[in-house]
Amino acid sequence: MSTRACCALALLIALAGAGLRLAVPVTPPDAAYHAVVEAYPSKPLP
Repeated sequence: MSTRACCALALLIALAGAGLRLAVPVTPPDAAYHAVVEAYPSKPLP
């Protein structure tokens, strides 16, 4: 595959991803999600 074709495909994929991000609504996490995340202990970074 040529460099030009790869760049065109990458641009097409990026535009499709941006289009999906704008088209599909994203719901914020609810209280139940936060409770599950807080239940797991976090490890300190080394």
